Amino acid sequence: MPEIVLRHYESKDREGCLAVLDANTPEYFAPEERATFGEFLQEPPGTYLVLEDAGNIVGCGGYIPLPETRVAHTSWGMVHPDYKGRGLGKRLFQARIDAVRERGDADRVRVTTSPQTASFFLPYGFKETSREKDGIVAGIDLVEMWLEL
Repeated sequence: MPEIVLRHYESKDREGCLAVLDANTPEYFAPEERATFGEFLQEPPGTYLVLEDAGNIVGCGGYIPLPETRVAHTSWGMVHPDYKGRGLGKRLFQARIDAVRERGDADRVRVTTSPQTASFFLPYGFKETSREKDGIVAGIDLVEMWLEL
């Protein structure tokens, strides 16, 4: 059985990443977020990574460095539901945090997420700093969390 590969996003991965989002909708993403994610994938800012299993994209996520403010912002992290429970979300997220640390130009990492997934970030040391009602879309609050590096 081939190993699941973690690698940098390429434009050919776009449909696979959209399929991962679709598989996580509506449980973790609102249907109206698809258009925004599709635009993001045209030319992802910063670093965007994918998890690939035998040619299929099964997860994706990245970060956007903002060296002028010494902040890095995580972007669009997700794993296909069929692959959850295998530690892939942790692997992908840890790779992102490690890459931010290696760059050395950020003192803090920002995550924006929903209340449903906020607990995922707590073991990494993230602290919730704000919550905005309907901040993602109507019916889904936006939770802002920060990690001091």
